[in-house]
Amino acid sequence: MTGGRKVAREPKTAYRMASSSTKLLVAAIDFGTTFSGYAFSFRHQYETDPTKVSGKVWHSKTGLLASMKAPTCLLLKPDQSFEAFGYDAENKYSELALEDEHKKWYYFKRFKMMLHDRMGMKRDVELEDELGKSVSATKVFSLAIRYLKNDLLQNCKDQATEIYEKDIHWVLTTPAIWSDAAKQFMREAAVKAGINGDALEIALEPEAASIYCRHIPLQRTEKGGKVSVETFSPGSKYLVLDAGGGTVDITLHEVTKDRTIKELHQASGGPWGGTRVDEEFRKLLIKILGCPVFTKFQHNYMDDYLELLREFELKKRDIKTRI
Repeated sequence: MTGGRKVAREPKTAYRMASSSTKLLVAAIDFGTTFSGYAFSFRHQYETDPTKVSGKVWHSKTGLLASMKAPTCLLLKPDQSFEAFGYDAENKYSELALEDEHKKWYYFKRFKMMLHDRMGMKRDVELEDELGKSVSATKVFSLAIRYLKNDLLQNCKDQATEIYEKDIHWVLTTPAIWSDAAKQFMREAAVKAGINGDALEIALEPEAASIYCRHIPLQRTEKGGKVSVETFSPGSKYLVLDAGGGTVDITLHEVTKDRTIKELHQASGGPWGGTRVDEEFRKLLIKILGCPVFTKFQHNYMDDYLELLREFELKKRDIKTRI
């Protein structure tokens, strides 16, 4: 038990912004195992409606997939310089594979869980891409964060908003069950990506979700022509289950009298996210086809392999649970 620790971190989508803050904008990057995205909120928007947050809708090349996040995929050129992220990385790598020109390029996907799998990791650790070629983990993470950061800034400009980086408070999310070393690694990768460390806050994903839940309207009443909306009242207790692609985080919170949030139990969970389903699907294919055949298919027919994974992702989303 934590003895009622108060949650004081900024949430992933910028729902808590002190009125005394000098920053005009809170920008948050949600770096996920399977999908990543960002959101931002201006101070004047927060003061009017704390749940009013802007983001971006990402689209696949075929238009079959559209969501508030893009696949956590990074494509690097043969010289290890940045080429593409998200759906663009998937599409470009698939095109290279069709021409059998992909083997010198570096393609990374769902690499975030390395920070959970290697709790005692060192800064010089390397990541292996889809074909087993290695690149510095710091470089891979920082290039991905840099892309999301720059795309967010461009999104603000496209909305005819003149904003400077000095006006931004940055938030980067991590799973609650990660080690301090993993959280520090993400902070250092973000700084290397060009984010000012003094304006950067690391937020735990379930606590971010919890702070948002505190602002969700639960009941709408109308009396004498006046409409009022009620949220969680002091003393309310609720459980937050954050089931992501890599991890599942579970936390229990209570709204205090001064409307802050108190943690009733330390966050728990484990590496039980959606990628576990993908791994079991891969094991099933290897069991049916045999490891040599599956490996040959992955290496020599990469475009078909990527299409198979996309189709499987669509099927997963269509599954309905009956109770």
